[in-house]
Amino acid sequence: MKRFTLLTLLAIGCAAPARPPAAPAPAVVSGPVRPVFDPASGELQPPQDYRSWVYLTSGYQMSYGPAAVAANEGGVGAYDTVFVDPAAYAGFMKTGTWPEHTMFVLEIRAAEKTGSIVTSGRYQTDLLAIEAEIKDARIPGGWGFFTFPPDASGPTGPAKRIPSTEACYGCHAANAAVENTFTQFYPTLLPVAQSRGTVRPDFVGIPPSVTQVHARIAQAGFAAGREMIDAAVAKWPEATIAREVSLNRLGYALVREQKIDAAIELFTDVVRRFPSSPNAWDSLAETCEGAGKLDEARAANAKGLAVIDQLPAGPRREALEQALRGRAARLAR
Repeated sequence: MKRFTLLTLLAIGCAAPARPPAAPAPAVVSGPVRPVFDPASGELQPPQDYRSWVYLTSGYQMSYGPAAVAANEGGVGAYDTVFVDPAAYAGFMKTGTWPEHTMFVLEIRAAEKTGSIVTSGRYQTDLLAIEAEIKDARIPGGWGFFTFPPDASGPTGPAKRIPSTEACYGCHAANAAVENTFTQFYPTLLPVAQSRGTVRPDFVGIPPSVTQVHARIAQAGFAAGREMIDAAVAKWPEATIAREVSLNRLGYALVREQKIDAAIELFTDVVRRFPSSPNAWDSLAETCEGAGKLDEARAANAKGLAVIDQLPAGPRREALEQALRGRAARLAR
């Protein structure tokens, strides 16, 4: 989804000697943000303008707090979106750890699946809950979870600390990748933690991304990348990296980089995993043809035509069959 920049429009009167003042811009956070606790009650004051903080991730059906559970039980899915204060983000980028006074804010919103152009996706609507996670030495254990009372716009008052007996504490303690945080779900920050060596040694891991397998092949060759794929598929059979479309994307990335031998090895591995896929055979045949390996291209192309009926009738099958037959005619000359 593309991110668009919001421009402030200035109205200029034709006879005015100067521009009128611009409309006020949305307030943004300047300077370090610190948790503010009520000295009497210990409640956390709502952070100002947290939506101008650094966006980390959004997840669907990932929350297990009361608001998300209630929505799910009622047949409504829930999205969560995570923001972190800018100073904490800057500190993490330098060290791979979260500095003291780090503040995360989690928005939980209802997910809608119909309306406008939507056919199979989901989008966010009503605000269901606002939660926070704080790293602060004033909190027993150094980390605390809080829940704010919300309305449709945001927090309406201070947040009470969730008791340490609640499931969120044990879940984060057992499953977080970095300190007490689910950094494994922050796609731009997990590589930072990995490069800084701050991922917990007992972290169970997540499947490698296409980008990570690509980097492994670039570093150590295709055999090392295949081992990475095999290990991921064995542990997480439903992982994205186990899908033909992901491996196909990786193969063409190697082609674009002129790493043709590695690409052919990759596509050969793909047809081993997906022998009934005409698309997989077409990718191998196309790459071999481009590399001048015509015998290999002919063999792969023939396999693709032999399994073309595996695809249902329609535009995709027609386009693929046309490509295979066109290549067969070229290679027969």
